[in-house]
Amino acid sequence: MFIPWRWEMPRSPLLPPPDPNTLRILNPRLQDKPRTVTGRNILLSTLGRSWEILPEILAFTNPQQVPLYRLHPRADALDSLRSEYAIEPVGEVWVITTSGSDTDHSLNLLRQWLEAMDTGNLPSVKVWRVADVADLTSLEQCRRMTEAIFRVVLGASEAARAGGGQLILSLAGGRKTMSSDLQAAASFFGCQALLHVVMNENVPPPLRNPSLSHFCGPLPPEAAEAFLPVVVGRHPRNPIVGMEEEGKGILSTGLFLPGWPGGSGTPRSWEVTEVVIEDTRLCRILEERQRKAAFICVNHTSRIIQSEPAPNFLALYSLPPDHLQRLKETRLGTDPEKEGRELAFLGDLPKAELHCHLGGALDAREMIETAEANMEAVQAHQDALKGWLDQWRWKLDHGDPEHLAASLDWKRLRRPLPGVPEPVCVAAFLLLFKDCAADLDRLLFGPWREPERFVGVGFDAYEKLGDLQGSALLQSEASLRKACRLLGSKARRHNVLHLEVRCSPMNYTRGGLTPEQVVRAVADELNRSGPESCSLLFIGSRHGSRDAIQDHVALATRVLAWGEGGGSMLRGFDLAGNEQACPAKAVREIFLPLMEHCLHTTIHAGETAPAASIWEAVYHLSAERIGHGLTLKENPVLMDRFRDRRIALEMCPSSNCQIVGFRDAFLAGTEILPEYPLVEYLRQGLRVTVNTDNPGISRTDPTRELHRAARLTRGGLSLWDLLLVVRNGFKASFVEGVVRHGLLRKAETMILRKLEEGWRE
Repeated sequence: MFIPWRWEMPRSPLLPPPDPNTLRILNPRLQDKPRTVTGRNILLSTLGRSWEILPEILAFTNPQQVPLYRLHPRADALDSLRSEYAIEPVGEVWVITTSGSDTDHSLNLLRQWLEAMDTGNLPSVKVWRVADVADLTSLEQCRRMTEAIFRVVLGASEAARAGGGQLILSLAGGRKTMSSDLQAAASFFGCQALLHVVMNENVPPPLRNPSLSHFCGPLPPEAAEAFLPVVVGRHPRNPIVGMEEEGKGILSTGLFLPGWPGGSGTPRSWEVTEVVIEDTRLCRILEERQRKAAFICVNHTSRIIQSEPAPNFLALYSLPPDHLQRLKETRLGTDPEKEGRELAFLGDLPKAELHCHLGGALDAREMIETAEANMEAVQAHQDALKGWLDQWRWKLDHGDPEHLAASLDWKRLRRPLPGVPEPVCVAAFLLLFKDCAADLDRLLFGPWREPERFVGVGFDAYEKLGDLQGSALLQSEASLRKACRLLGSKARRHNVLHLEVRCSPMNYTRGGLTPEQVVRAVADELNRSGPESCSLLFIGSRHGSRDAIQDHVALATRVLAWGEGGGSMLRGFDLAGNEQACPAKAVREIFLPLMEHCLHTTIHAGETAPAASIWEAVYHLSAERIGHGLTLKENPVLMDRFRDRRIALEMCPSSNCQIVGFRDAFLAGTEILPEYPLVEYLRQGLRVTVNTDNPGISRTDPTRELHRAARLTRGGLSLWDLLLVVRNGFKASFVEGVVRHGLLRKAETMILRKLEEGWRE
């Protein structure tokens, strides 16, 4: 009901005060009708003789339902204040008051106002009356009121947080001691905003003794100007409130308000509860906790760390318990509609990329850009290339791309013309797609451009997707440098602080470069264009000859002797390729010179072979990291050794899914496939890292790999899990200890800053 403003309106007659024990119902409709509210936003206020405090505050928090300030001269400023403190409309009003006759009178008027205003969407009102406290005229009554305020604010805080809402406190009602208690309670239990209403000296005479009708519609500008709602602060929840004190549990409203239902249930329009205060336990506990805060925090953090299978970033344990819990409860990778927001968040996180092959790093557009770096060589052989390129133009113009791709062996493009050195022919062919990278992508991937079809294709089919890059394209210094620039740029875009690139330099010498020239070009360009920290790893290929592996080992020992430059960047050696082609134990003697130089080792194992392949890599080649390790779960004892010795797993979710095939929450038809073992390894305390493998072939990047790891996990991964994976990447990096420590500290700082900005699902 709307009552227009009239200065001459007489003051409404007051109903007799209700029975203090029952507060008889003025309107059954008000008592029984359930309210539907969005979220659990609660306004809590103390109340004395001035019932009109509630309309004045609600007019600020809920301007649509209570339009008191609609004509306020500073209405825009009030809107800005609401926005600044992100104050949302409240669905519930909690009132703490005494049990005297003056309070009965105020509550009676408040009920009448609700009746006059009720349009079906006003907040519900829950009244907490403190028994045997009438007027706060003694020290004992003040102490009981303080205890009651603390208990009810704790309850409101729990209810709001459980319902994903806000707690707003009003200091405008009741005695000054009650306002002081409310502020003190806010410093412990937190609130979105502390509100007050300032009244100037020019209050119109009718408002000095107002009637109910004065608060049922918009005040005229000259009258509204007499009221100024203000925000006097906000408080985060004090961490010691949510910490479990040894042997004493955590603070909970149920311990202090008998019959407390946990703040659940359907809100009613009007509800009155009598609070009997027999002691001041909560105030004493908080006082004691404040005194022992440092010890409680240390013990709390210690208990959490000890309960974890593996420690996360240490600074995270200093976050308030509710923040920590939110990190563990917020899960990513379960809802395709949230993918964009989740990728944006993950993109801002610092990362360490430990498993990235230079030979599979480029997508279609980047392959064309790398080909352009060879333009001078292509032009130098244009006469020899012309007829051959014309034939290809005709095939591409008249042939079906998917059929053409399936019928061709791309390796035959490497040197089809006598006298034309590598990689000129491959570069010239790629330049046919200079203005249409999408056509090249279609030619390379065909039906596998659809993620649903690019699952479980097998190792050989996956590997063929890289036949036009890698050793086909990277046969010149121009190609090598351009590929490294593109890879470094991509790493920086995704906040990769440390990048480890692996390659087989001997494979890039068919265009005339020496192995040493290849290493110097790659190392120099990564230093120039890569992130702040880069490492280079050499690869020995299982599917090649033992002599080829031995040649790469010999090259590694020569490069290590350089010292600065490429020598200082070479930090590891990898054995990759088909595990069945060459078991790890067969090359132990070849690896001995690397072990003598204490070079780090990471071995591809357990991708498509049984766990025995992983065992050999660890016990024959002293692997500090294992590439993929998908079958490690077959050997629980070996898993224990991985945890004890901190052997890291370089998991690559996209390529693992594309080669082997795993259930993906975002891909239809994968429900019957096996579960990705990443989360099982995490729960066992293994040092799991997430990497791209071949980002160009897998059509991925460092950010998407974190998200793909969550998608491949039933129920998703929590933010806590993902941050642990990020930390593991830095901990497992092949760099000097002092560099690793610096990277961890920088990553930790970036993460804390990102969390401070907030995460919204």
